[in-house]
Amino acid sequence: MTTAEIRQSFTDYFARRDHKVMPSSPVIPFDDPTILFTNAGMNQFKDIFTGRRKADFPRATTVQKCMRAGGKHNDLDNVGFTARHHTFFEMLGNFSFGDYFKEQAINYHWEWVTKELKLPKDRLYATVYESDDEAFTLWEKIAPELKNGRVLRFGKKDNFWSMGDIGPCGPCSEIHFDRGEKYGVGPEHTVNGETDRFIEIGNLVFMQYDQPGDGTMVPLPKPSVDTGSGLERIAAIMQKADTNYQIDLFVHLVRAISDVTKTKYADHPVSQNVIADHIRALTFCLADGAGISNEGRGYVLRRILRRAARHGRQLGMHEPFIYKLVPALVAEMGEAYPEIKEKQNHVQNVIKAEEESFLRTLDTGCQLFDRVADRVKASGSKVVPGEEVFKLYDTYGFPYDLTEIIATEHNLVLDQVGFEKAMQEQQERSRAGASFLSTNASVSAWLEFANRGKPLQPTEPAHEIKLSDEPMSIGTELLTGTTLPDGRVAVALARSPFYSESGGQVSDTGRIYSPSIYIDVKEVEKVNGVLVHVGTFKDSVRNRFASEPVTAEIDSDRRRDIMRNHTATHLAHAALRKVLGEHVKQSGSYVGPEYMRFDFSHHQPMTPEEIRQVEEIVNGDIIAGHPVVTEEMDVDSAKKSGAMALFGEKYGDTVRVVSVPGVSKELCGGTHVQSTGQIGSFVIVAETGIASGVRRIECITGRKATEYLLGLKQFRREIGQTVNRPESEALEGVRQLKDSNAALQKEIKKAKAAMFSGKGGTVGEEIMIGAVTLATNDFGETDK
Repeated sequence: MTTAEIRQSFTDYFARRDHKVMPSSPVIPFDDPTILFTNAGMNQFKDIFTGRRKADFPRATTVQKCMRAGGKHNDLDNVGFTARHHTFFEMLGNFSFGDYFKEQAINYHWEWVTKELKLPKDRLYATVYESDDEAFTLWEKIAPELKNGRVLRFGKKDNFWSMGDIGPCGPCSEIHFDRGEKYGVGPEHTVNGETDRFIEIGNLVFMQYDQPGDGTMVPLPKPSVDTGSGLERIAAIMQKADTNYQIDLFVHLVRAISDVTKTKYADHPVSQNVIADHIRALTFCLADGAGISNEGRGYVLRRILRRAARHGRQLGMHEPFIYKLVPALVAEMGEAYPEIKEKQNHVQNVIKAEEESFLRTLDTGCQLFDRVADRVKASGSKVVPGEEVFKLYDTYGFPYDLTEIIATEHNLVLDQVGFEKAMQEQQERSRAGASFLSTNASVSAWLEFANRGKPLQPTEPAHEIKLSDEPMSIGTELLTGTTLPDGRVAVALARSPFYSESGGQVSDTGRIYSPSIYIDVKEVEKVNGVLVHVGTFKDSVRNRFASEPVTAEIDSDRRRDIMRNHTATHLAHAALRKVLGEHVKQSGSYVGPEYMRFDFSHHQPMTPEEIRQVEEIVNGDIIAGHPVVTEEMDVDSAKKSGAMALFGEKYGDTVRVVSVPGVSKELCGGTHVQSTGQIGSFVIVAETGIASGVRRIECITGRKATEYLLGLKQFRREIGQTVNRPESEALEGVRQLKDSNAALQKEIKKAKAAMFSGKGGTVGEEIMIGAVTLATNDFGETDK
């Protein structure tokens, strides 16, 4: 079976068993700060597993794009040296959200592996968590062929799964395939061993707990199932390939590497494997909106690219070449993942620029190492200190093994212990401050509040209030309230006009009041469909929680500012694609009352002319007064209608489509104006790069834009007055003043030279006459 046939077989099998076939989520989880990359198929369903979001379907199946190159799951250093490890790979998965559990999960996978793939039963093994007697018994019942000692128990390291330090987890059961004695017969060749004989081809996670991040495990409301099977591993078995890099998915890619580098795979298998893996990781991450930078996931991608470039150097490549491999990858995987075909030029541009940068860095690093080597030799030592090696690694992106190669050329060795110590210290600092491991402690308090006692009914939203509606308040009922550990208060309402922070848009602020209570609402969080309004008591007298009618009122001017900025985000997205190209894709956003920020994929800074064009297009759409139309429809119909699904967002079966006819059509749950004319004005105040391949614009609209433009008008008026010119000629006046000043400075310099030569009197008189003339010409008054 080809890789494509295996992929299709899996989703077809589970679709026939009432699983909803869901598309892969992006490999960059911009909406989940707890992980660097999407590392498992269950990532997009995490909120369902924890009970924070209700599932629209009880079963699902996916083929998920995954990356394991940072955080808890990191296979980067194994890539190229084993037959089966990758940074980027495809994960076949099926999921049960409180529907079936262990028995059906085991039965489904046993049936797919033995009947659909037709793998021989006598070469299959199952593993279970050491204390999971239920799973052990079920395996022997469903697969009696395994009763002869081929159901094995293992501890937490091998058979307990968690997405990270935070999130869902539970015991797991794995299926392993024995590839035969060809791959080893010694005692080290065992199930869950480190050799290539026994290969794990399926992992059935029985999701029973949630880790809030404080070291505890909390039972999930409904035990669920999360399974994963590595597509590349299964393909290697089905195609009788010795390594994953010899399956059909890699054949053409490896051939392209051989052609570009003019080397043979048989002579350099490790380096070619590394490059083949890394070009996949880079292409898919960049296509999904990531950038290359010096922190977080951008730093991991920089390491990946430089590692590939280093292996290219071992193949004799001393100029950029990795970007040339992108077309071969697109030809192989572009049909299954059209996003890499759409973003091919963008990906190539980013990789090429980063390669060129690294080559300059490499030259700098080699020079730095030469200095270090000279100092080491001068001291009579042959050992390069570990902190120097780490500096090259951390600051200049030099992998340890590259430094080791250079050191060997100098007849030196590296202090590996010192390097590892410095690395460990850096990792501890990173863990302490990394945003992807951070958690908001109050979230667990909200969860506890929202689920305490009798379950609360989801809040009925009322945030569809439009710009023209006054006031932005409703009468509702306070269902319950609590005081949080930090002194703030949280309440739930039957209905609410407040918008909770989502999709880049900040939450509303406002007030909730009645005869018994008065709360200043500072933020709103959605927990399991319940809007939790968090704030402080404003009135010491009215601070009692009571189930009574209340008024919920949002800050209307602030809401209007947010609405203007959010609709402007859609217009800006459309304009950027017109001006810069269809490769532009949202990589993140912030929509607040003061300004809006839009991150997008693009490989170079925008020119002043491009910025002006985007501003002209957006302001033209504003002046046109287009209607802003909102519709609800099923997600498939929405996408077929041309609606753009914004990056990293999770969508249920029913979605909200926001359209500006003829301009923009996007899936969006935020608040918007009724007409583009209500935005007022649009100004881009900053354009910066936040990573290689990712740019950012910061923009203002409405009141802030008016304030900004009036300030510019005042500035222009004052400049005109300063140079005594009309406003329309102020710039020319400044230029002439600058030129005159330069001419005067030149004459003064000439005068000084003449004074030293004894001709100072004559020249000095000329300078004084010239100065009076300049003053008269520029200001019209000789006494200036």
